[in-house]
Amino acid sequence: MKHRSLSPRARALVTFLGTVVLALLASMALLTPDVAGPAVDSLTALPSGLDQILPVGASK
Repeated sequence: MKHRSLSPRARALVTFLGTVVLALLASMALLTPDVAGPAVDSLTALPSGLDQILPVGASK
């Protein structure tokens, strides 16, 4: 089986796209605590009658 290598231009493009993907993943990882923190804090402020609406397994 013959091994085909990427041209220098294609290799540079793949490297660039990989760098962009890693940068996006890193920025999303940094934003996650900012989104998750307020969402968890809002769960403590649920209305008192909500346990009657939700199924028994979901409220515990």
